[in-house]
Amino acid sequence: MRKGNNIIMISEIYYSPVYSGVSKQLNLSDFNFKNSKIQCLKSVLNKNSELKENKLVKFIERTYYYVKIAINKYSNDFSNHLYSQHALFTILAMKIYTKSTYREIIDFIDVSDVIKRYLRIKKVPHFTTIQKFFKRLPSEQIREINQLILLLNDIKADIIALDGSGFTNDYADKYYAKIRQKERKSYIKNHLTIDVKTRLILYYQTSRGPKYDTQFAKPALRQIKKYKPHYIVADKAYDTEPIRKCINEEIKAFDQIPLKNRAKKGQYRLKSPTIFRHKIYKKRNNIESIFSTIKRKFNGTNHSRSTQLSNKETKLKNTIYNIYRTTQIN
Repeated sequence: MRKGNNIIMISEIYYSPVYSGVSKQLNLSDFNFKNSKIQCLKSVLNKNSELKENKLVKFIERTYYYVKIAINKYSNDFSNHLYSQHALFTILAMKIYTKSTYREIIDFIDVSDVIKRYLRIKKVPHFTTIQKFFKRLPSEQIREINQLILLLNDIKADIIALDGSGFTNDYADKYYAKIRQKERKSYIKNHLTIDVKTRLILYYQTSRGPKYDTQFAKPALRQIKKYKPHYIVADKAYDTEPIRKCINEEIKAFDQIPLKNRAKKGQYRLKSPTIFRHKIYKKRNNIESIFSTIKRKFNGTNHSRSTQLSNKETKLKNTIYNIYRTTQIN
């Protein structure tokens, strides 16, 4: 492909910089990204597709290009190389995007020549191939894809919001479970840190609930320190002196957290009313909107049976939400 007087190699845009032999877990800093390569990728992602009005096709196209950069084409040299990891991940993302089962998404792809052309496959995989791919997919690779999305969208987070919400995990019919008094009390707690302006998820952490949101706060704040936010917004659940101290001293930001009625001591808690801005705090509604979108579009119930896979499924939904969001803001 020629752009001006420079020749840009297609392989540099589409294929992972990591050697496609043995799979390695690397950070984005190991990908040797250059500004020119990032700009080229942005131009590819923003170009018009054949069916630019079709939201599903746009989501598939965006997912496929992100995955091609972030993970290897094949897991190792000894795989049968029948289906690339790029195609399998995109099918897995489509399953969650359309709230389908493994069998349903394979049947759907089988009758769509457009989707098969985007995935570079001639024959659709068996549904168990997607199941096995999800089980062996490392959570670190899901996070790498999320980091790549943030890198390509030039996040400048002035206001960052924190919150957590529960995702249920049950196969049983709700009415049957209720009358038999066998409702499950545990769930997956999904903790998010978001950029209020773009509504992109900057950092996430999942754990088996119930757990207090404050256990997630400090690690999340230290992860988003690089964005140099001006305000950190959270609800009363985060009103503790250690969290406020971390925001003010480590992050160098202003905490916008309402005081609990019983707050009577603590340097930063007592100083909070003088710096609290209700107009800024109202922007916390954006994170509630994100939880609502994830649960409405991608289902608030996880279908994985084990806690480990249910955690991974929740992380996958967070990353897929970011891909979906980039199709709206770009």
